[in-house]
This record gives sequence, C-alpha cells and structure tokens, in this order.
Amino acid sequence: MAKLTRHGDAILNATLDRLHELYRENHVRQGKLTSIAIKPRWIAITSSHNECGIATNCVGINTMYGTEGQKAITNLHSCIGKPLFDLAKTGIESQDLHKRALGIAALSALSQKFLGCNGIRKRGYLSECWKASDEFVQDYPAISHIVNLDDIVAIAGYGSQISSLHAWCRELHVINLRFPETFETVTIDKENSTMPGNIVCHTQPESEKILGNADVVLLSTSTLVDNSFSRLLHAAKNARLVGIYGVGASLIPDAFFDEGVDLFSSFRIVDPVAFCVGMKNDNDMDYSMMNAQKQYLMMRPQADIRDSPIAAFLRHSGTGEEKPDMAPEKCP
Repeated sequence: MAKLTRHGDAILNATLDRLHELYRENHVRQGKLTSIAIKPRWIAITSSHNECGIATNCVGINTMYGTEGQKAITNLHSCIGKPLFDLAKTGIESQDLHKRALGIAALSALSQKFLGCNGIRKRGYLSECWKASDEFVQDYPAISHIVNLDDIVAIAGYGSQISSLHAWCRELHVINLRFPETFETVTIDKENSTMPGNIVCHTQPESEKILGNADVVLLSTSTLVDNSFSRLLHAAKNARLVGIYGVGASLIPDAFFDEGVDLFSSFRIVDPVAFCVGMKNDNDMDYSMMNAQKQYLMMRPQADIRDSPIAAFLRHSGTGEEKPDMAPEKCP
C-alpha cells in the first residue's frame, strides 16, 4: 500500500467549500451571527437560525480588558449580523487570532446540522455518538478505545482528554501545552514529584521530532487557530493514526479525511439552549459540552485501528436518509 502523504494545506477553505455543497444539496439556509462569548479558553457563538459553534481562544481573555480590549470588543461587535458563511470566509483568512477563531467557530456552527451519525455514514465514513451518561464513555473517552497499551502517543495543543489517555498507552508526549495544571498533581512525600509520571511535556521546537516518532498523533483544533496545523500534520508522517480531538473539533470531517486525518473525537451540539446557558454561565465550556451535548467519534474507513473493538461500534450501518437536524427551541 502506498504511504499516505499528509499535508493539510487550505483544509479550512476546503471545509467551507464542502459546507456550501451540503447547504445547497439539502436546501438549508444559513443564519446570521447574533452573539459572541469570549472565555479564557473558548470563543462561542450563536446565530439567528439557532446554530451554535465553538473554537479555541488561543490568546486568553486578558486581551479583552483595558483600552486595547475595548478596541477588540468594538472590532468583534462589527461582526454581529453577518451571515455565517461570510464570517467563516473572512475569519479563516485573517491573521488576527480572535477573528480567525471566530471564523472557525462559524464553521463549527455551520457544521452542526451535518454531524448526525446517519449523515456521516451516508457520506462514506464510520461514526457513532454517545451521551455523557453512557457507560461506554463514562470512565474514559471514546478515543482511548483506539489506543494500544504499547503505543507512543503525542498530543499537540490543549485538551481535556490528556488526563484520561495517559493510562492507556506506553508513553504520552504533550507539545505546546498552555495549561499543565489541568492534569498534573504535585505530590510531596519521601520523593517530591509531579504525577502522572508517564506524561512528558515538550516545547514547540521539539514538536516535529516528537510527532515523527509517535504511533498515534492527536491534534487539538487550537492548531487550526494558531495556523500550526499543516506543519504538525506533515510532521506526523510516520504515525499509523492521526486524530483531531477536543471540544473545539465540532466540525464536519470531510476535508480532513481527504487530507489523511483518520479520526475526529469531539461533541455535537444537540441542545442549543444548554449551549447558550453555558455561554453565559460556564467559565469553562468543557462541563457544558460534556454533560449537555453528544460525544462522537468519526473515522475514515482506511484508518489503521488494528484489532480495536471500536470498529464494531463505528461500522454500524445507518438506515434511511438523514435530514439536517433543525433545533426545536431558540436560545434564551
């Protein structure tokens, strides 16, 4: 079998093009931006047709205060009322990290109607989803089912699944981590140490070597916002599996799969009302997403998952033609 070349150039524009096709094919109208929530780690949005979207905030929330913050708020406020496709187009082409995140959040909002399992399967991919209360994902994330105990796993960017994955692989390497305190425990006894012990953190200059040696590479969608995705994807040329993961990966996977990404592990926003409440009241959207939305795992059929039992779940055959889901309630 010929070795797959992964490069990822222009993957966001390709995702936008695919969304245009899906909206035309299904005769769905896009909404206009109605609200933006800037959080320490996320940018969340809603629109007039009840679409909701989310993306990583790579610059934090401190930039929203003071004189410069007022300028940023005024700049972002000018986007209110813009159609989501226009917002996505200008955002993903911007070098401003706020506007770029806003563009990816618009892609996320546009994607929600086409993340249903039947629709994903109809487009030729494998898919399954779970509620937070389901036994299958209650103790550890779905993505851990495709990691083997002898695998070397490398993660680029921040994600809440780090603490769960370390027990399921031989080595876990984390690159460009901004919030190590979210998974580390400092123990003080006979030998002071930081736990878990098999997680190794690396700086950005080490990334290409680490990714090149890994069996499984997981890229956070923060790499889409800071524009490092293409370089990191190319560096993962020796990995048997490359995945996109995290709350911000709530995007259609089509263009990513075309570029050699093997799987998506994220959430589908099935409850817009709960999402809007989280936008206003949840300092960290992780809790709202994990408890009010559906976790899903999507995979391209060619992915090398070895003998993982996840295949039995993902190869379930969908029935009938899935219509785009229309949310029944408006956001408060």
